[in-house]
Amino acid sequence: MIPTFSERNLLFVGAVLCVIAAWFTIGYHHPDEHFQILEFANYKLGRIPASDLPWEFPAKIRPGLQPFLAYGTILSADTVGISNPFIQVFLMRLLCAFAALFVYWKWSKWLMRDLKNATSLYWMRFGLLFFWLMPYLNVRFTSENTSAICFFGGLLLLVQSIEDQKRGFSWKLILAGLLLGLSFFFRYQIAFAGIGLGAWLLFQNRLKVSVWIALISGVLIAVCLGLATDFWLYDAMVFAPYNYYFSNIVEGKAAGFGVEPIWWYLTETPMTLVPPLSLALIALFGIGIWQKPRHPLTWCVVPFILAHSLVAHKEVRFLFPLAMPFFFLSVAGWEYFQTKYTVKRWMAIALTFCLGLNAILLTVRVFSPAEGRVAYSKFLWDWYQTHPESTVYFVKKEPKKRFPLNTPFYENPHQRQMPWYTNSAYTNDTTALRPGDLMLFTEIFSPLPEAPPGFTLKREFTNYPEWVLRFNVNDWQSRTLIWGVYRLER
Repeated sequence: MIPTFSERNLLFVGAVLCVIAAWFTIGYHHPDEHFQILEFANYKLGRIPASDLPWEFPAKIRPGLQPFLAYGTILSADTVGISNPFIQVFLMRLLCAFAALFVYWKWSKWLMRDLKNATSLYWMRFGLLFFWLMPYLNVRFTSENTSAICFFGGLLLLVQSIEDQKRGFSWKLILAGLLLGLSFFFRYQIAFAGIGLGAWLLFQNRLKVSVWIALISGVLIAVCLGLATDFWLYDAMVFAPYNYYFSNIVEGKAAGFGVEPIWWYLTETPMTLVPPLSLALIALFGIGIWQKPRHPLTWCVVPFILAHSLVAHKEVRFLFPLAMPFFFLSVAGWEYFQTKYTVKRWMAIALTFCLGLNAILLTVRVFSPAEGRVAYSKFLWDWYQTHPESTVYFVKKEPKKRFPLNTPFYENPHQRQMPWYTNSAYTNDTTALRPGDLMLFTEIFSPLPEAPPGFTLKREFTNYPEWVLRFNVNDWQSRTLIWGVYRLER
């Protein structure tokens, strides 16, 4: 039913998909991925004032660890002559991809002991590498991804060390504690999984004192690094985790972004992951949890989901760190299902359909920008390299700061950018227009937007493929926000 690859080829194809995703999925899945990491680093580089940063910065609630890594990557790239911000962030995504693949592949080898046969292991690896969302998630330079990589990397080192307790204190345990601690300073909510891990260690294992000492030593090193990078970011001694808790929970700032019922994840997650395959995977995931009640991954997953369900503000991305255990427990659920029920022909047909749908979604996802607006920033950056004399006019109704793009990290400081108003209350300098200048339209238009007097417009870029724009069934383009970049011609 699925193509059979050797272990090496399976990993190679998965790595290629991640490289493709790292290159094409420019932008951000959620604004936090950009504004609270890259723009924080941009501020520390001295390129924007603190007043341009979101409210989380003056509130001092975000960790400094990941902005520090972005800052270091940008400086290193600048040192070797890579000043293009899109290449710099591509390198960050690439590092995340390889780290995620390394950790999850190592976990798949370790989990062989918990699965009944090689076919189950193959399915788990297939999901980790080729489920339509996984290459996209693995390359994201987000707090969810970096936290998950560190947490499960540390957990793997820990469970491996526990199996050989006679060694007691070891550098491997210190590294495990370090990674587990760093996962918290990437994303505080991973603490819910950490609580489950702590309970598993207390109730399912009897560790030597020397093991606890090594583990806690690593955690303390992570705490020092986390506090140091917070000081670096805010230029003050702060305890950002407490600030985060007080601002979002006590003062209820997070609830201001939306409040959802306790069962929200049960209804929204299947739709995000796309049914019908998502429905089957989530059902098998539940069976897997029931079948593996003593497994450390179960003890981490259950409190993580319960805690996020109890928190008022919910987003499906908050559960993205569970990707690796999700596929393991889903496969474990499938193994149990096979012992109780016979696989029917209709199930095989449904699976074939789901795999075909998954292939389509995977192709679209790895070749599409994560945020379409950033694709326009990239076009403007690339345009300047070959047309430095060109001016870019942002067409808008009235003055707005940085409208329509508000991503200063991606702006070329040497490119001339000017407003062009469609509201007659504001005047335009028509004498400054030159052939070769660009006009960026961000309002609904159909047919073409109106050109300034004496000029015609030639479309240079839009985020919709040309072949899609050839079809205007039911005049969908007149109701769709289609941005377009046009060149002025005589």
